[in-house]
Amino acid sequence: MEATYDKIGKGYSVGRREDPRIASEIYQFLIGAESVLNIGAGAGSYEPLDLNVLAVEPSQEMIKQRSKDAAPVKQAFAESLPFEDGLFSHSMTVLSIHHWTNREAGFNEIKRVTKNRFVAVTWDPSSEPFWLTEAYFPEIHAIDKSIFPSLDELVTNFPGVKFYPLEIPADCTDGFTAAHWARPHAYLDPLVRSGMSTFSKIHDIEPGLKRLSSDLECGLWDRKYGHLRCYDKLNVGYTIVVWDA
Repeated sequence: MEATYDKIGKGYSVGRREDPRIASEIYQFLIGAESVLNIGAGAGSYEPLDLNVLAVEPSQEMIKQRSKDAAPVKQAFAESLPFEDGLFSHSMTVLSIHHWTNREAGFNEIKRVTKNRFVAVTWDPSSEPFWLTEAYFPEIHAIDKSIFPSLDELVTNFPGVKFYPLEIPADCTDGFTAAHWARPHAYLDPLVRSGMSTFSKIHDIEPGLKRLSSDLECGLWDRKYGHLRCYDKLNVGYTIVVWDA
């Protein structure tokens, strides 16, 4: 298998930085963990510093960008975890499931190596598009709906799983697709877009960028969506998944 971020991951850690508020939402479900496996760990965001964490990441490009203070990492895929059964009390993954080649295999591996609890952050494909994916890049919404697991799929694979909406701060310091919902000019920056994998799947992004740039310049964006800036955070479909083994 080829790791997606070996192709598109250069400079990833510049635009994708852990948001402490999102981290806090995740960590509340890891309290008391004896050991944590972070699957699809990327450059090391959202790894609790006070817990015993081991990271798994398939992309050598991502591994190179991990800081010296990050958790130890093994290069491996979610679908084939190189660990014995029940080795970890907890496992976690943050916005990586949609990159897996075989989700069922990955889910089975999680259940095999996890004794107590699995925690994930994902996006609900039944969610409505937000302004970027509705008015400017509907291709992103269509692609994401096709690659993210449905909540029903997660229920099937993890009986008894619970879901908790994850609202995104207006000044989110991470750089995933909807992180800049209150800062539309950010999407015009190629460095910002480089941290969003779905943009790499669109054949031609220029028409959408031109419409967004034009609407920002003439004030149309503010007339249609400026009211969103009144919110401190927004529900744009991201979800924390918690399953107790």
